[in-house]
Amino acid sequence: MTDLQKKALLVFGGGILLFFIFKPKMKKPNATTNIKVTDKEEDPKDRKKMSAPTLTAKDMGTNPMVKNGFACLKAYISAYNNGEPQSVLDELNREFAKEFNCKVYRRKSDNKLVVCDLEGKEIMVNN
Repeated sequence: MTDLQKKALLVFGGGILLFFIFKPKMKKPNATTNIKVTDKEEDPKDRKKMSAPTLTAKDMGTNPMVKNGFACLKAYISAYNNGEPQSVLDELNREFAKEFNCKVYRRKSDNKLVVCDLEGKEIMVNN
């Protein structure tokens, strides 16, 4: 073995040694580790009931999408209050998108139901 090969082996071995010394340690979960598994979907039976929305004839005449959005919002709230699971509410939203070109979702910042068109422009907010 030549001196050049010995030096290369020493540098390579030192690099591997430093790698194993400074690599991050991965913690494996054990019985003492606190692991919480939560299901984001709440039980439909435990939901707080929502009041039905109201809309005046004047407000309904201002924008043609408002009439469709109001019908979607009313149907969504009715299904929600009847205890339908989230999968059914999602399917209902897909039907709204096909027929009325709007969808209903819950805004995370203030937890209000919002009706918007397929481009994301808000049509109405349920108070």
